[in-house]
Amino acid sequence: MADTPFPALKREALLEEELPLTSPAVHLVKGARIKFAPGQPTGLHRHPVSTVGVVTNGSFNFQREGDAARVLKTGDTFFEPAGHTILQFDNASTSAPAEIVCFYLAGTKDSPAIVMLEDGMDRQLGKR
Repeated sequence: MADTPFPALKREALLEEELPLTSPAVHLVKGARIKFAPGQPTGLHRHPVSTVGVVTNGSFNFQREGDAARVLKTGDTFFEPAGHTILQFDNASTSAPAEIVCFYLAGTKDSPAIVMLEDGMDRQLGKR
């Protein structure tokens, strides 16, 4: 190997999650940048395909059904397994925008990325 002025690349493990059996076979990866206004909630939702991503700006209050709530900060990764309810994925700041980049592990181009649950926003905000 030739001498180089650069050090060896270093890899830091950030995420390792098993895909649930409910995940469809992955034949396509779709990516999206999602921008949140200050304080913006998502409402209760599910993904019919497993979703993985990273917080690229700001911080989020995040909770998957059955797990403890946690705060995700810039650079943190997240996993939303297919078929599991997401109770909270909301901009934690009431004064600054926030942003995530998501990758949807889809079966086809027509695979929906997200399904909002009936009255999900009202239920999350305690209005129902």
